[in-house]
Amino acid sequence: MQVSDLLTQYQNNLSSGSEVSTKTKGIEQLVETVKQLKTGNIFEGTVNSIRGTQVILGLSSGQNITARLDAGLSLSKGQSVFFQVKSNDGEQIRIKPISMGAGQGNPTLMQALDAASLAVSERNLNMVNAMMKEGMSIDSKSLQNMARQIGSVPGSQPETIVQMQKLQLPIDANSVEQFENYKADRRQVLSQVQDLVAVLGESLLDDAVDTQTMVGQNNRLVAFFGDPSMQEAFATGEAVYAEEMLPAEGQESVDLEYLSQRAGIFSQTLEDMDAYEAGTLGNSLDLGTFADLQNVLGQMPSFIKEHANFFTAEGQLLPQTKVDAFLQEVSVFLEQNAGGLSKESVQDLLRSRGYQKLFSDLVTKEWTVAPQDLPKEHSISHLYEKMSQQIHDLEQLADKFPSAKETIQGTANSLSQNIEFMNQLSQMYSYVQVPIRLRGQNVNSELFVYRNGGRDKGADDELTAFLHFDMDNLGGVDISVNMLQKNVSANWYLEDADSLTLLEENMHLLTERLEKKGYTCSMKLEQDAKKIDFVEDFLKADQKSSGEVHRYSFDVRA
Repeated sequence: MQVSDLLTQYQNNLSSGSEVSTKTKGIEQLVETVKQLKTGNIFEGTVNSIRGTQVILGLSSGQNITARLDAGLSLSKGQSVFFQVKSNDGEQIRIKPISMGAGQGNPTLMQALDAASLAVSERNLNMVNAMMKEGMSIDSKSLQNMARQIGSVPGSQPETIVQMQKLQLPIDANSVEQFENYKADRRQVLSQVQDLVAVLGESLLDDAVDTQTMVGQNNRLVAFFGDPSMQEAFATGEAVYAEEMLPAEGQESVDLEYLSQRAGIFSQTLEDMDAYEAGTLGNSLDLGTFADLQNVLGQMPSFIKEHANFFTAEGQLLPQTKVDAFLQEVSVFLEQNAGGLSKESVQDLLRSRGYQKLFSDLVTKEWTVAPQDLPKEHSISHLYEKMSQQIHDLEQLADKFPSAKETIQGTANSLSQNIEFMNQLSQMYSYVQVPIRLRGQNVNSELFVYRNGGRDKGADDELTAFLHFDMDNLGGVDISVNMLQKNVSANWYLEDADSLTLLEENMHLLTERLEKKGYTCSMKLEQDAKKIDFVEDFLKADQKSSGEVHRYSFDVRA
């Protein structure tokens, strides 16, 4: 019996059902058979007729049963439907229509399960349907193996396990969760880094802890993500930026009382952030956050007197101050003076937008890569090796943050699992996320290099790659690149019309650089906000047929 429609419209009505009476005229001969139906059993019926709420279902045996439809359910004559038994007390059977996603069913589904000695359940039917959709064999052995794989990860969706098996990806609870995240476009490493930064920043703002504990937690994190000199400073209690801590020229005779009074009033005009050297306060903070930071420091006169070199003679915080030196000196100051500082003043400093921004930059600097470092050999692999080790260490450090321990460990573990899954992907597919640190923003990018079915790349083979960027101002940018020897063609897809115009006006800068390196270029730009499906457009497009996985490299220095 062909199943023409599996009633996908019932996905929202699965909790509803129908009742089948064993006393209905014409089905007395089926009473014993009907009584044998157990809760969870699935049978197939074709709608032969409908009269009001009564429907006559034809079974594959040629016999009919009568069912009463609940309100809200709609059937049409000729439909073939799978029903599941909700309950059976021997007198009355409650049934419900079941759905198998968007697939179209046929008797092969039930026959295949019967041949494999597997129960006819909604889960198993979905498994067979998914395997058929993926073009996989549904012989008895294959079905039994797939059922075991699905059973090994309780709560998993059969479609997910089938796809992962098809793609030859390792299957366990963590990888299944990550695969579903990737399918649902929740795969960005950078966004998870930012989530972790937010969690760590919030852990410093717990009102329940005392001043000493708050200072200790801040200093542990600054030392953890800072350079080794910071850890040395906390071990010795002394500043390690001695040469930078000397009073600036002309400040030897500054009136410290006057300086501390003026520091609480921000009155300077800053240049554009790009005018300051990377790694300085001026390059890291916009006008608002810079003023916020100075005003908070102005409430701590003892800090200003000890660090006069961070300020001008008029008490204005110097934008040329190195961020590393500033954070280290603030941490040492807090450590040495925690007993004499009010909890409110410490909280105001740690909660200020300026300090939170510097702390955020401290972490993301560790877990992103600068564009100029991309051409360096193993720059990406070294980044993820460092991240993995630091995340592991951070999970251990979370014990020092009792109120935020579970949140820190949970967020860090989620990031760790994402990195591990991406590493597993990279063993079979040339795919990697690259969190890039640009001036004024951090950008999540994805690179996928198609491997030509896994075979060896010859000198005359075309290399195909796909890049995706999420930019603050440009929006989503997708680039499809083809390279044959020194001939490069690229199609650019942009969400925004203004971004398209901007790139059209400046694309000559890129082509000129590539041509200087010996490449012949062809660039095509268009506005297209199409959604990229990670599984369909990336992984399935690059499934290896057989043989060893080969890694490709290409010139990114332009």
